[in-house]
Order: sequence, then C-alpha cells, then structure tokens
Amino acid sequence: MTGAELDAASDAFLTVLEYGQDIMTSPGMQSEKRYLQHGNTTTFEHSVAVAERAVRLANLFSLERRVDMRSLVVSGLLHDYFLYDWHDDEDWHRLHGFIHGRIACMNAKRDFGEDVVNDVVADSLTNHMYPLTNVPPKYLEGWLVSVSDKMCATSETVSPDRFRSDRRIENAESLPHVPSLGELSAAALAMDTVNGIGFIRSSAYRMRLALKSRNA
Repeated sequence: MTGAELDAASDAFLTVLEYGQDIMTSPGMQSEKRYLQHGNTTTFEHSVAVAERAVRLANLFSLERRVDMRSLVVSGLLHDYFLYDWHDDEDWHRLHGFIHGRIACMNAKRDFGEDVVNDVVADSLTNHMYPLTNVPPKYLEGWLVSVSDKMCATSETVSPDRFRSDRRIENAESLPHVPSLGELSAAALAMDTVNGIGFIRSSAYRMRLALKSRNA
C-alpha cells in the first residue's frame, strides 16, 4: 500500500469512527466478533472494513458531498447485522445470500430505531446483495456499500490468513474493541482486484442514475 493509499485509508477510518462509533460499540455489533464471515475474518472486522471502503470510494469518486455520510457509514457497519453464524448446518442457511439483507434490516430497526435506520439505510441493508436480490439499491449510499462488500469479501476469501485454524472466536472480549487501521487496510485491498474493479465499472451507470435521482 502506497503512502497516498494509507492516508486515504486512515482518513476513511477516522470518518467511520466519527459517524459510527456508537454503532461499533453497541452490544449487537460487538457480538459480531463471535462469528466468522469470510475465511478467518469476523463479521465485525468485515463490517468495519466495508464501511471504511465505502467512505474511501465516496472520496475517490468525489461523492463525499453527494451522500449522507452518517447513512453511508451506518449502512456499511450494519449491512451484515443478521447476528447468527451462517456457516452452521441449518437448512435455511442455504438461502443466506438471498435473505440476510432483510434480516439485517429488521434487526437494525429493532436495536437502533428508525431514526438511525432511515430510508437510505434500510434500502442499503435490504438490497446490498444485488444481484442476488431482485431489486438493486435505490440510493447512491447503497451502491457504495454493495460494491465495497463485494470487494472486501473477495479480499477476505482469497487471503492466506483464511487457512489459519486458530481464528474462531469463542469470547468477544478476546478481540480488540476496534480493529487496527492496518487490519482494516489489509482487509480492504480488494480495491485492486479485477473482480472489484469490474463490478465498479458495471455499476457505474446505475450509480449515476441514483445520483441523478438524488439531485432531482
């Protein structure tokens, strides 16, 4: 990672802390440290990385003035707020990719209320798995979270760290309260992957439509 990239990651992480520390320190969010998401990355680590990546993308494409930063950060942090281990051998977990956005939205509304989970956040959570969901994100914030999620998931899935056998967390307190900037930056390196860049390019038109709708 170059100096400029490290500065961008640092600025984005500080933005996540500014707008989302109340979410990150909540009991429900802290419980995500108990579950692995992709490879050996916990759901908590993944969620913070997605929020940081979404802010970086907004800054990269000069969209920081065109999004609601609080809604963007909250959407990134809560997009996988389903609060279960989807690796467990349960029949309904086969539908996880299709339904967990809606479950995350319901849980988030229950725990944080509709003042926090506003229309932008609710839509972003529900539809972040597009195209597995039939409906694409309605708002620019949702597109940024959707793209960031796929980029981070790619990085986490192919990371050599996924083969470590000592990463399953039994006690949430065994992880640091907030992951370090280095960990977040490493988890977010998928910005440089072919899949991540390809998804951004294929989504650019829809993102522009969302932006036009916001400005109308």
